[in-house]
Amino acid sequence: MAKTIEQRAAVTIGTFDGVHRGHQAILARLGEIARTEGLKRVAYAFVFPPRLAVKGETRGLLLPEETKVGLLERYVERVERARFKEVAHISAQEFVTQILLQQLQAGAIVVGEGFRFGRDRSGDVALLREICSRRSVEVIAVPPVIVGGRPVSSTRIRGLIRAGNVSEASTLLGRPPLLVGKVITGDRLGSELGYPTANLSVDQRVLLPKDGIYLVHASWETGRSPGLLYVGSRPTLRESEHRCEVHLFARSDTGEEGRLAVGELYGRTMQLDLQRKLREDMRFANLSQLQDQIGRDIERARSMLAQEN
Repeated sequence: MAKTIEQRAAVTIGTFDGVHRGHQAILARLGEIARTEGLKRVAYAFVFPPRLAVKGETRGLLLPEETKVGLLERYVERVERARFKEVAHISAQEFVTQILLQQLQAGAIVVGEGFRFGRDRSGDVALLREICSRRSVEVIAVPPVIVGGRPVSSTRIRGLIRAGNVSEASTLLGRPPLLVGKVITGDRLGSELGYPTANLSVDQRVLLPKDGIYLVHASWETGRSPGLLYVGSRPTLRESEHRCEVHLFARSDTGEEGRLAVGELYGRTMQLDLQRKLREDMRFANLSQLQDQIGRDIERARSMLAQEN
């Protein structure tokens, strides 16, 4: 269990997977309360969504842990990382008194209207208010953000990404979906075809978009570049291994063409902002047909980028 926070805090609780527009509304309200009351801003964030943990699902995160924490730190001064199994057994009353009031020193609590807590999700906002009122701690429930007649939620965004609909997912997230991985060596097939790729090793718990070709903006510690992401198992070669590999259009740290070889990226962490899906994964009769299609994909992507600029 984490150390007790010494300064009184405005606290929000949740998984915050994706840090989407609904989360952003809660975090913005948290900031307002903290400024008004002179409180420290704290997010009590579960590392893995409790619902996924209960179901035993191993892949479903919208963001790896460190990326999520980095986004949360734009809004709060401290992120308290929580493991669901550490608190799943305690009652709703104990969660409020031991975690929120004693450990986190909550002077105000900001949550979504549908917030549930405690063993078997037995606590709700009404109970939270009842317990906190005895300590004169204000509880603010933020309504959901509605897009397309439905609340923005991580579950809804997961469904869109599984379907490859990254454009609509971007609307709900308030930014493009992110994919983060470490560049590793591949079999250099892309180089042989004239289109070298950076192969990414992605956290196995993170949800991948539907197999296909995506226009992306890649960034790493010293550079950035637009490019094409391939997600799939290369059906033309009849492989079974699932891959994520990106062909970068500008391969230099200054954004200019061709000065940084893909090999110089090995071991670096790369973030991909998924802009839109170009097409489904396809099986071709031979590598020559695949090579021709890659050329057409790149031409189409460059045309899209030119229109954006």
